[in-house]
Amino acid sequence: MPNRILEQLDHSGLFRDFPEDAKAELADISTSKSYSDGQVIYQNGDESDALYGVISGGVKISAEDANGKYYLYGVSQPGLWFGEISALDGHPRGQTAITSGETTLLRVPRDKLIALLDSKPILYKYFMTVFCRRLRHAGQILEESAFLPISKRVAKQLLRHHKMQQRHNTKLNQEELAASLGVTRQSIHRVLKEWQMNDWISITYGNVEVTKVQELETFLELSKD
Repeated sequence: MPNRILEQLDHSGLFRDFPEDAKAELADISTSKSYSDGQVIYQNGDESDALYGVISGGVKISAEDANGKYYLYGVSQPGLWFGEISALDGHPRGQTAITSGETTLLRVPRDKLIALLDSKPILYKYFMTVFCRRLRHAGQILEESAFLPISKRVAKQLLRHHKMQQRHNTKLNQEELAASLGVTRQSIHRVLKEWQMNDWISITYGNVEVTKVQELETFLELSKD
């Protein structure tokens, strides 16, 4: 496991550019743990006690309002980290994290992480680069929500997930696809059925999979509505 911890630190976007001595210190304070499918890592409102990295499997990050409306932020894949905002600012969790399939996580305790960063303040700059990248991505999603018709938003989201699915075989069902767009399942039903009839996608129990990438990409380039 020590080698897998170092591999996680070397290849993840969050710590990849850290100096080698800092990564060695992170490895020393980190622990790993395996989880079964559907286990809750933390819930919205929980105290922030750690930063997590995905070694294998996946973790779905979501939120739910008082009326039960569900939003899926995304799925953290092997090599990715989650929970970093609360781990840095110390505020309660803003989302819920649940495992997707058999999953192994790397856990970095918040108190030890902050102690390391405070002892070497220059390390904070590496977080800034990652956060700026994520803010740009969040801005892109907001623009798509404001300006694009639902069909194009579905196509873009399916193509994004297809790239992850090729690497990690993560499933995304119709309800989760809708939740990741902030819409209802009924609102995307017609679009998915049409694409399924054209063999652009495959819909099975618990998964929507892109089968013809080029057709979806051409649709995005040419469609006006």
